[in-house]
Amino acid sequence: MSKSKSIYIKLLFFVTTLTSILGYQQTAHATDVDSLFSQLTLEEKIGQLILGIPNNNETLIKSLARENRLGGVLFNDYCNPTLYRYFTNLNKLPNKVKVLLGAKNQESLKCLNEKYQYLPDNYNLGAIKSNVFTYNSYKEIGVEANRLGIDFYLSNALSIHKEASTEYGFGEDINNVTLKNQAAIKGIHQSKILVGSAIDYIKDIDELSKKNQLILKGLVKDSLQIILPTEVLFDAPIFTKNIVQHLRDSLKYQGLILTGNLSAGNNGLKTVQSSINALQNGHDLIAVSDFFEEVIKGVRNAVKKGTLNIEVIDEKVLKVLNYKYRQKAVVNDSSTSNEQLNAIISETYEKSLTLLDNTDSLLPLKDLTKKKYQVISIGLKNEEDHFSEMMNRFIDYDYHRIENSSFSTGQVNLLLESCKKKDMVIVNIVCYQNSSKHRFGISYATEQLIDQLQQKTNVIVTIHGSPNGLKYLKGTKNTLINYSIDQEAQYASAQFIAGCTDVNGKLPVSISNQFDLNQGEKVKGLQRLGYGKAAYVGLDGAVLNHLIDSIANHAINIEATPGCQVVVAKNGKIVFEKSYGYFTYEKSIPVTNSTVYDIASITKVAATTQAMMMLDYVDSVNVNNRLKYYISDTDTTNKGNIRLIQFLTHTAPLRGGYYFWGHVYDKETKKYDPTYISSYKKKGYNVEITPNLFATDSIKDCMWKWLLESPISTRRRYTKDVYRYWYSDLGYYFLQRSIEKITDKRLDHYLESKLYSKLGTRNLGYLPLAHGINLKRIPPTEMDIHYRQSLIKGIVHDPSADLMGGVAGHAGIFSNAHDLAILMQMNLQNGFYAGNQFFDEATINKYNRQPYVRFKNRRALGWDKPPLRGDEGNTSPLAPKKTFGHTGFTGTCAWIDPENDIVYIFLSNRVYPTARNNKLAKENIRENIQSAIYQAMGEVLPQ
Repeated sequence: MSKSKSIYIKLLFFVTTLTSILGYQQTAHATDVDSLFSQLTLEEKIGQLILGIPNNNETLIKSLARENRLGGVLFNDYCNPTLYRYFTNLNKLPNKVKVLLGAKNQESLKCLNEKYQYLPDNYNLGAIKSNVFTYNSYKEIGVEANRLGIDFYLSNALSIHKEASTEYGFGEDINNVTLKNQAAIKGIHQSKILVGSAIDYIKDIDELSKKNQLILKGLVKDSLQIILPTEVLFDAPIFTKNIVQHLRDSLKYQGLILTGNLSAGNNGLKTVQSSINALQNGHDLIAVSDFFEEVIKGVRNAVKKGTLNIEVIDEKVLKVLNYKYRQKAVVNDSSTSNEQLNAIISETYEKSLTLLDNTDSLLPLKDLTKKKYQVISIGLKNEEDHFSEMMNRFIDYDYHRIENSSFSTGQVNLLLESCKKKDMVIVNIVCYQNSSKHRFGISYATEQLIDQLQQKTNVIVTIHGSPNGLKYLKGTKNTLINYSIDQEAQYASAQFIAGCTDVNGKLPVSISNQFDLNQGEKVKGLQRLGYGKAAYVGLDGAVLNHLIDSIANHAINIEATPGCQVVVAKNGKIVFEKSYGYFTYEKSIPVTNSTVYDIASITKVAATTQAMMMLDYVDSVNVNNRLKYYISDTDTTNKGNIRLIQFLTHTAPLRGGYYFWGHVYDKETKKYDPTYISSYKKKGYNVEITPNLFATDSIKDCMWKWLLESPISTRRRYTKDVYRYWYSDLGYYFLQRSIEKITDKRLDHYLESKLYSKLGTRNLGYLPLAHGINLKRIPPTEMDIHYRQSLIKGIVHDPSADLMGGVAGHAGIFSNAHDLAILMQMNLQNGFYAGNQFFDEATINKYNRQPYVRFKNRRALGWDKPPLRGDEGNTSPLAPKKTFGHTGFTGTCAWIDPENDIVYIFLSNRVYPTARNNKLAKENIRENIQSAIYQAMGEVLPQ
C-alpha cells in the first residue's frame, strides 16, 4: 500500500472513531466508501469478497486481515474466542479496512460469550401460534450480537427446505413459517444486525416447491440481507446463475449472496475454480476455510484473463464496503438482564409444549398422592435429569435412569417387571441424537419398551428434542413433546403433567399419519402451583434474592432462629423457594426445602378456618349461629350463647388461654396425676404426648369438661355478643368440636380426606410421624421444662394441643413451606385447586371481611389482617389492606395478597431451645421479608 493511501485510510478511521467516541453512530458516507475503494489494490479488492471460516487457520486469516485482504470472518462451532478478540481489536485500528464479523447460529454466540443464554429457536417457536415469542427471541439474539460487535448473523431457523425431514426451519405450514420469519427478521433488525438465511442447495428454482418459493419471497420482502446455499456432499455449495437471476430480477433481492464453504472436502484447485464460478454466477461473497492465497491469486488471474469482469468485481467490493460502514445501532446499557432472558426462555418453552395424544385423558395428572408412579428417563448421556427433578416436586415415584438411547432386551424385561404393579409409568426420552442414523434418539429398545408397557399399565411418553423421532413411535398414546433438551423445556413438560400449566402447542412438521402437521390438543391445566422466573411475573429477581438472603442470614447470625424456609409465589408461580441455616444452633443438620416445621397458630387458618369455609360453602354451618345450635351440651353453660363468628374474630368473652396442664401436672412437685398421665403406654392410656408420656383415652372429654366449666372474661363489651378484641386459642376448641359434630369425623381425618389429599400435598397435616414423615426431617422446637420434661421434636409444640393428642383447632399442623403455599394458593384462587372447588369466591370474601373494624378489631373470620391505624400488626407496611393470613408462635407466617396475586410463607423454629427468644419479632424478620417482595416490584418503604 502506498504512503498516501495509508495516510488517507488512517484519516478516515480517525474521523469515524472520533465521532463514535463523541456519542454519534458510526456512519461512512458514500463518498468516504468510494474514496476508500479507490485506494484498494486488485488483491485487496478480491480479499474483500472472501469470508474466512476459522478452522486451524488463525495465523493465515490474521495476516490477510492485517493486509486488508479479508472481507470477513464467520464464527461457527469452531469459534475461537481468542481469534474473535483479535478481530474486534483489529477493527478498532484506524489504518485497517474493517473485517465483517459473522456468527452462525446461537452456538457461536455461546462460544464467543460463555455466559450467553440460549434462546428457544426452530420448532419451539414454530409450535407457538403467537409470533411475539419469535420476535422476542430474535430481538435478544440481535442484542447479544450487537454487544459482541457481530455484523451479521446466519440462522438455520430462517432456512427453507424441500423436505420435512430436514432439521432446520420453523416448520412446514407456509403461513406460520412466513409469519415466524417476518417476526425473527424484525426482531434482529432492532439491533441493526445483518441477518442471513440458507436455502437448500438447488440447481434450478423449479426444484423449490411453490410453498417454499413463497417463503423465500417473504424472506426477501422482509429485508433478509444475506442468502446462501446449504452445505452439500460431493458438490460445491454455489447457486446457479438462474437462481441468482431469480433472486435479483424476480424477487428484487438487493442483499448479499454468499456461498457455502467452498474448500470443505476439496483441494486447492477445486476451491479456486469454485470461487471463480461463484463470482461468475453472481455471488457477492466467497466462504472458504482454506486455500485463501490460492483463491486470491486464481481470481486475480481470472480478472486479468477476462474470465471475470473487473467492473463486476468492483461493484461487489463497493457493495461489501457499504455494508461494512453502514449505520450501526448503539448497544443500550439497560439491555435485557439474564433474569429477563430466563423469563422469556421459560415462557417460550411452556407455550411450545405440544400434546399430540391424550387418548386415555391421563394428562394432566388428577391425583398426585394416591397412585404408584414410575419415572423412566432414557438417553441422558450422564447429564442431569431435569425432568425427573421437577416431577419430584409434585409426586413420589420409583426411578430408573438409562444413559444411552439404546439398551438391552434384558433391561427392557427388567423394567417391565418393575413396572407391572405401578398405576402409571412416565417415560421421559431426551433426544441428544439428532440424526436419522441414530433414529433421532428413539431406539428400537425404547420403542419396544413403550409398546409392551402400554399393554400392562397406563403410560405417558414425553419427548425432548427432535420431532422426527416420532416416526418410530407407532401406536404410542398420551404423547407429549417439547422440541428442546434444555433444562427449562424439561421443566415445562413436567409442570404440565403435574397440572400447573395449559398446553397449546401445534406440531410444526408432518411426521407420519399418526403425528401430522398442526396436530396438538389444547388442554387446560388444573391451576396447581407451579414454578417460574421472577421476571416472568414482574418481579426483579436480583432484588428479591438479595434482600431475602440478607434478611434471612441476618436472622440466623443474630440467633433469632437456627434456620428457616421462605417461599414466594406470584401469579400461580413459585418464584422464590429457599432454605437457610440449620435445625439447631449446633449446625449439624441443614434445613432443606423438604424440612417439615410445626406451623403453630397458622393451624387456625390452615385447618379450622378451612373446614369452616368448606362447610359454609355447602350450607352445613352458619357463623352467626350460636354454639348450642351445634353442640347441645353447651346449652346450660356460659358458652352456649356465643356465636361462632365471635370465636373466629376473637370477640367472644374468653380468656387468652386455659391451664389444662394444671389438672394433670403439679408444677411444684413436678409429678403427673396418674389418673390422667402414665409414663408408659398401657391399657386405657394410648394418647401419646411424648415417647415417655401417655394420657388417658378420655383426656379430650376431660379437657372439654374443664373448658366448659371455665369462667368467661369480664372485659369491655360493645354489643350483646361482641366483646373487646382479645386473642384467644380457646375459641378454636369450640370450633373444632362444632366441625367434628357436623362432619361426624375427627378434624384431622376430615381435612385429610376432603382437602389435603385432594390438594396433592405430601407434608401438610396433623401427626406427621403417624403419616410417614421421617423424624429426621423435623427440627426440634422447645426444650419443655414446664410440662413434658423433654425436647419437643415431631410432636406439636403447643402443650395443650399435645394433651389433646396432637389434633387441635388452634395448633398441631406441620408442613414445609411449599405445601403450605399450595394451601394458601387455593385460597387465593377462591377455593379452586387441582380441579376441585372447595368453596367459592363469595365464601372467601365472607371470611376475609373485617366485621368489627369500628371496634378497632382488624381480624377477619379466622384470618389475620394488616394493622389498623395505631395498631402494631404482623404484616409489612407495604402489604395492601386486602391481604390476609396468619402467624405462628414457633416463628411462622403465611400471607395472601389477592391484589397482587402473591403468596408468602416463612417457617422457622425460633422457639428452639427456648420460647423466651423473641428476636424474630423484635427485628421484624418476617415483616421485612414480606417488604422485600414489594420492593422487588418497585415499591418503596414509607419513611
